[in-house]
Amino acid sequence: MQLTETIILVIYLILMTLMGIYFTKRAHTSESDYWTAGRQINTFVGAFALFAALASSSSLMGAVGSGVSLGVPFLFAYGFGAVAILPFTMFLVSGQIRRSGVATLPEFFKQRYGNKVQLLAVAIVVIGMTFYMVPQLTASGLIGSYILGVEYTTAVIVLGIGFTLYAALGGMWAITYTDLVQGALILVGMFILSIIILIQHNGFGSLLQDALAVTPHFGDITQPWMSYFGLFLAFLWFGIVSPSAVMRNFASRDARVARRSAMWACLLYLTIFIFGFIVASAGATLGIAESLTNQDMIFISVIEHYMTPILAGIMFAGLIAAIMSSADAMLLAISAGVARDIYKEYIKKDASEKQVTRLGFVVMFIASLIGILIAINPPQLIAIMVGWVGGGLLSTFGFPLVLGIWWKRANTAGALAGMIGGGLTFVILVITEPFGVVAEPIIAAPVSLILLIVVSLMTPPPPEETQKQVDRYHGERIVS
Repeated sequence: MQLTETIILVIYLILMTLMGIYFTKRAHTSESDYWTAGRQINTFVGAFALFAALASSSSLMGAVGSGVSLGVPFLFAYGFGAVAILPFTMFLVSGQIRRSGVATLPEFFKQRYGNKVQLLAVAIVVIGMTFYMVPQLTASGLIGSYILGVEYTTAVIVLGIGFTLYAALGGMWAITYTDLVQGALILVGMFILSIIILIQHNGFGSLLQDALAVTPHFGDITQPWMSYFGLFLAFLWFGIVSPSAVMRNFASRDARVARRSAMWACLLYLTIFIFGFIVASAGATLGIAESLTNQDMIFISVIEHYMTPILAGIMFAGLIAAIMSSADAMLLAISAGVARDIYKEYIKKDASEKQVTRLGFVVMFIASLIGILIAINPPQLIAIMVGWVGGGLLSTFGFPLVLGIWWKRANTAGALAGMIGGGLTFVILVITEPFGVVAEPIIAAPVSLILLIVVSLMTPPPPEETQKQVDRYHGERIVS
């Protein structure tokens, strides 16, 4: 057990849980408070919350681990796509989807396309976000087992239940304000680590030379071009297709705040990948990638090599913050899909707000347990698992969402065809592996787009009221 790091980590986890308890009463006041924080989040808090939701274990441990083991071009493809997420989101959907007045992504699909598309969207959200929890839980297990000196499985279970507790208690209020703290902790920790590395290597140029001297393939292209392009696409679209990120728009005070939050979050995210490149270079200088059973542990090795126990404890808390800030948003998306979009919408329409939020509480724990079971034996590197989730969501949600906002002619039949066709194509490509790793969306996403356009044009246009709704996305604000 690493005693100093353990104490700091335990204090941090207790503080996050106390914040969840603090917001419990406020969150359970109404459904709006539980799912969207009463739509009262300002630009400053919203920017950090969106940044923290996107800056997951993949952006830190995954980016560094894959950068060292697969070469820095892999990290660049990841980083360029990830940083471009937020300008892309800000232009295509942030303000428009906030004007829709809905609280969840499946609810938007119902408003735009109808009940069938909503039901399909809920199924995709639940499956996609549950699997997206796996890399977060994997990272928490790696960190927890190292610091606490316990078995990997035990660490996954303990930390998984820990972040589920405060998210379930405090809903979007707790998630947003804990993400504010966690986002700041991520930035400060990465900044301190990067400065220490640069000082010890006498600057960035010397650091890069040291990395290439120890790990010559660090600068090499090790994967087929489709892997890099597929990874770039998956992360470029992630802020648009990920329900956990999209829900941040619903919590903003208005469309302008949603756009500004995305803009500032982009700058925060950019700094993380600059720091990540420095950390990956330091990891390459250690020359230990081949000796590790899991290359995602490289980040932990860098922390231990360059930082004192107290600073390492703060940095480990930052890594856990990255995990928790993403996982809590995923849990909220899953619980909203089941409790709000299925239970209240189709099973018990007269359900009280307390019944719905309590069901959401239970669903969070069930989803967390499923994620824990999968994470006990994770299928791949963290970055690749997240790439699969991003590619899968792009192949199903991407074009039905964007064209639903920008093209009046898109209709229910087209959306169903695009979501089902793109999703099935993605799954078949993942199973058969005809291309490079995470290259699937290069094929599956265009299939979704083509099916959506062709089927929409071959079938009757949407009702006039639906087409007027599209105009409202771009102008008149809907009172929510």
